[in-house]
Amino acid sequence: MGRARTGLGGASERRRIERDLHDGVQSELVAVIVKLAVAQQDPSTPSELAAVLADVERRAQAALDSVRNIARGIYPAVLADFGLREALCAHPARGATRTSVIGTAPRSTAEAEEAIYFACSEAIQNVTKHAGDGSRVALRLHHGHSCLAVRISDDGDGFDPEQTTEGAGLHNMRDRIEDLGGTFELASKPGCGTVLTLSLPWPPGRGRRP
Repeated sequence: MGRARTGLGGASERRRIERDLHDGVQSELVAVIVKLAVAQQDPSTPSELAAVLADVERRAQAALDSVRNIARGIYPAVLADFGLREALCAHPARGATRTSVIGTAPRSTAEAEEAIYFACSEAIQNVTKHAGDGSRVALRLHHGHSCLAVRISDDGDGFDPEQTTEGAGLHNMRDRIEDLGGTFELASKPGCGTVLTLSLPWPPGRGRRP
């Protein structure tokens, strides 16, 4: 059974807070990153200063990634309009990581689709950041008995879960799934990649949403 929701008052309140972060902090960080990139490309910028600006840009990008982890609950239009598989196939992070989407899922409630979509999004981002150059990730969807099972596997470097503290990304993924009565299992081993297995009740939902 999933854990009870606490603190934020449910999905709608969480999305409101996340939208505020998106429209405020993220926009400011993007502006800073753009200005840093322009300054580096300016021919009048000394090479030593350009190196410092590049380091600051990397730090600003890391901060932006962290904010996006928090603000990732903005419901994408493609998910609302076309469903989970289409949204995963259109996910922007797939451009940086070779990703395949296998299987499909019928439409469900907004809360269920959102939980799986953003868990998969976080997993793809983690592969991009941590699994090593050239890593691939496969998303396998299986629907049956009013439940959706998702297996997210990569061929990256892997890690030892017993020796690694669960970061904010994994913690948030776990919360999203377990808050809706689902299960979250992680298996990894150094040199053998990582596998996330998610299972979530998948009640029938509407088709295209307005």
